[in-house]
Amino acid sequence: MKWVRRIFMFLLILAIAGCGVLAFLNFRDWSDAKEELDEVKAEKFISDEEGVGFAPDENQKSVAFILCVAEDGSGYIYWGSSFAVGSDVDGKVQYLVTNGHVVQPHKELGCSIHVVFEDNEMVTPEVVFYENDENLDMSILKLPEPVSVRKPVVIRDSDTVKAGEKCLAIGYPDKAAEVDSNFSGDISSQSVNSGVISNTNVIPSQKAYTTFQHDSFISHGNSGGPLFDKDGFLIGMNTLGREDTDSVNYAIVSNTVMEILDEYDVDYVTSEDYLDDIDSEQSAAKKKFDKKHEAALSDAEDEVTEARNKMLVFVIAAAVCAIALLILFIVGNKKVVMVGEQDDGKKSYLICTKGIFAGQSFEMADNTMTIGRDKNSCTFVFPEDTPGISSNHCSVYFDARTKTFVLTDNGSTYGTYLSNGRKLTKGVPEKLVPGSTFALADKANEFMVDRK
Repeated sequence: MKWVRRIFMFLLILAIAGCGVLAFLNFRDWSDAKEELDEVKAEKFISDEEGVGFAPDENQKSVAFILCVAEDGSGYIYWGSSFAVGSDVDGKVQYLVTNGHVVQPHKELGCSIHVVFEDNEMVTPEVVFYENDENLDMSILKLPEPVSVRKPVVIRDSDTVKAGEKCLAIGYPDKAAEVDSNFSGDISSQSVNSGVISNTNVIPSQKAYTTFQHDSFISHGNSGGPLFDKDGFLIGMNTLGREDTDSVNYAIVSNTVMEILDEYDVDYVTSEDYLDDIDSEQSAAKKKFDKKHEAALSDAEDEVTEARNKMLVFVIAAAVCAIALLILFIVGNKKVVMVGEQDDGKKSYLICTKGIFAGQSFEMADNTMTIGRDKNSCTFVFPEDTPGISSNHCSVYFDARTKTFVLTDNGSTYGTYLSNGRKLTKGVPEKLVPGSTFALADKANEFMVDRK
């Protein structure tokens, strides 16, 4: 029968090896599927909301050059800046907004007025609104037909602007023309200057309109040009500055501009409407993404589950074969084991010599006896408030082969000591002959191991 047992053991070893290999291969498949699942879970809807505003180079496409030329042959030229308004940020524009004093040479001195675009293309606009006094400095110009060379600004409610916000002034300052021989009405001739809003409710001297005070650099040619916030939304129209410094300038607030545009039925886009449209587009895109992501997530989870189940099948099969192999091995060596256990017919005891269990004996049977305060992990349980005793203090069992007891400290706080006072090293087994004593924490909790 020995050869039959050996054949079975050999086959079981082959089965364990085969199941192990297959379990490993399926573990790799499971690991790859799990990694893919984690990647799918990590996928998030990428929103454009943080980039819904406009960069400075995009804002420049909203600014146009205004030129007034004297008709009397004197050669006098006046200029300023303007910005386009319209109902569609991606559509054509027909209206421009500028300062009243930029249009004054045309209205009061008879100069011809032109809007200059790239390649010196000049268009003569109609002045549909003009006011240049202490109450307002603003004008609205209408081009003969809509054009696509400029894009409309998006206007923000000026009441929401706070002091300390960053701002951006764009226009055609005359000081720039003094050093640029190629200065023209092109976008390339515009100046872009950043600054900070220092005051949000300023009425300049001898004026009655409300302005933002800011320190973005502007000079005369900037008049009528836009003042943008950090997101590229229009918050004001640059109008004037202090003569004694370049860092104190004023822009008529955007709400005043919108009031006049409303009065003259000129359409424009507000930042609130613009952001609402963006939110709607983002919401639709997110729903589409969520649907696709949910399907991909479901597929990835199915792959992980399938690979895991296959791996578990082979792991369990290997474990069953291992247990069968162990049983065959034990059965084959049963006689050797039994000789050591049955030679004296005695039983093992743990006897408490000192402490709350003094005088009591406890049969150890054939199992390891674990001593401590944790009733879930210990077979010999001390009361919860016993000083010096750890939750899982130590363990002891009788080794029938060596006829000795084996004592191990399980990492106790106050230690386990032999009768000679030596403290056990945590986790290192110590052999004791029958009749030996040991103590938990101190001599107040002393035990003896014996055979009877």
